[in-house]
Amino acid sequence: RIEKASAPPSLPLRIRAEAMQRALALALGLALALLPSPATAASLRKTLASRTLSANGLPDPKCATGIVSLKETDKPQACCPSYCGECSDYPTCASVRGQNSTFACCATKVLEMECGKGAAANVCLKKCTEALPPCIMPDGEV
Repeated sequence: RIEKASAPPSLPLRIRAEAMQRALALALGLALALLPSPATAASLRKTLASRTLSANGLPDPKCATGIVSLKETDKPQACCPSYCGECSDYPTCASVRGQNSTFACCATKVLEMECGKGAAANVCLKKCTEALPPCIMPDGEV
């Protein structure tokens, strides 16, 4: 037995289907445009992790919530907050996000502020085993 082919959809139904497809395509495009970039998502994750550690009074010994400076021979490494973008002596490290970030984002200045190395006790930076970024990485950690 042969079944009859169904009749093509009526014009109003076809127009509604096309309009629905366009609306879905527009919604998908808008959703993709609003997704954060991978770099932004990583920065957001680090910020949230840092806030969680801070709220619980925990240190960050591996600098998981910050950015580690490059290893230089016979020098410890600095751990800068993630908002710095990098932990080095780049040209604008002293003014990130319009704030004075010299002792948070400039690796050399962070290392100069280490507790017990001449910085005043009320502003010195502790080892990362005791504090959150900015801090000084323990020897041997990379």
